Amino acid sequence: MRFIVPVLFFFSIMVFSQDAVDSEIDRWKAQAENIAIVRDDYGIPHVYGKSDADAVFGLLYAQCDDDFNR
Repeated sequence: MRFIVPVLFFFSIMVFSQDAVDSEIDRWKAQAENIAIVRDDYGIPHVYGKSDADAVFGLLYAQCDDDFNR
């Protein structure tokens, strides 16, 4: 019984949060259009954005791209 309750709780959160996730994905795609990530010969990302928030979003995207396995 101890195992079933957390699993059901997690499953119910995942089922009811799908609409919110889809709207967030659309918002992230719109923000990603304002960003350019250029990598140099050494693989270092140079992030260009229209605003500081766009640049931070691009930097985090590049960080996730580099360290996906971790």
